[in-house]
Amino acid sequence: MPRPLKFKGSAFGVGFSVEADSAALLGEARLRMPPTWRPGRPGRPARGYVLAHAVDGVAVNADGLVLSGGLSHPGALDVLESDLQLFVAQHSRAFVFVHAGVVGIRGKALVLPGTSGAGKTTLVRTLVEGGATYYSDEYALLDAEGRVHPYPRALSVRTEGGQKVRVPVHSSMGRTGTRPLPLGLVVLTEYFKGGRWRPQPLGRGELALALLSNTVPARERPAEVLATLAKGVAKAQGLRSVRGSAKGTAKMLLRLADEGPRGASLPGYARSARLRTTAPPPRCRLPGNRR
Repeated sequence: MPRPLKFKGSAFGVGFSVEADSAALLGEARLRMPPTWRPGRPGRPARGYVLAHAVDGVAVNADGLVLSGGLSHPGALDVLESDLQLFVAQHSRAFVFVHAGVVGIRGKALVLPGTSGAGKTTLVRTLVEGGATYYSDEYALLDAEGRVHPYPRALSVRTEGGQKVRVPVHSSMGRTGTRPLPLGLVVLTEYFKGGRWRPQPLGRGELALALLSNTVPARERPAEVLATLAKGVAKAQGLRSVRGSAKGTAKMLLRLADEGPRGASLPGYARSARLRTTAPPPRCRLPGNRR
């Protein structure tokens, strides 16, 4: 009987192992590991994955439980990647993981909280192409001091057919951040067809809530999470609005950041424009969403 193919590793202090019944599948799985992961003997907690071919496709198991079956290679790798990312986000004690896109502008982090489908990847990519520094399109990683660290995975871009493809942030597109940044601006926004960028300022409590509602380990470690978020938002500003095209919204955000020291007057800028939108409307599946 052939020996199973397997590798072990860790990411952000959380261990894992991946086993597959073909070298090709295992090689593809290595490309789906969390950014900055390291091979080697994992510590605890750890999660063990098995990818195995069956008559109807590939099955993905985690710690002996079936996550999904009958999948294509890309489908199985998507399940593996998604589950492992969430496991790391839930159990890492090094950082508080917040679902958000992140870019760096003028030495501060611009954070776009939101789950999959809100259009944050498109906006992050447009901001990077406009001169911002890429940090993440999936998680904002906050340390105990509230600083934001990079989670530099390849951008997850949806094609016109609805499929996800990975687009690395090469130097031709923009820069990738390497050092932690203080939290500068939190933008609560979502794409809607025909939406108009009409920002209103977020109060300090609203700003913290916008992050908390997208924080992965909020239920498991509430005291730690709240303390971390409080430090993060202490000197940050917040805006909220629905948006239309990513290009127009990115242009406005980059312009705000370019005001430099006047960034402290962001809420005043929003009020002076007599903009009346309150918050993004409830999520709904509109044609053309995720732009």
